[in-house]
Amino acid sequence: MKDLNELNTEIVVIKKDIKDIKVNHLEHIEKDLKTVKTEVFRFKYIAYGAIVVFVLATDSFKELLRLL
Repeated sequence: MKDLNELNTEIVVIKKDIKDIKVNHLEHIEKDLKTVKTEVFRFKYIAYGAIVVFVLATDSFKELLRLL
């Protein structure tokens, strides 16, 4: 009977450890995901800005503005 109680206690401790590890790991994943989203957002707007500058710098765009 004593062995069964010790085994149940060990199982409870292991379950608690697994839960702690999962929660901690998920928190790190969430932080990393926020960082990645921020970097993608920044890159996207830098790329859009570069495209706009390139379009404005082309001769054909200047000609279109003259027609308007």
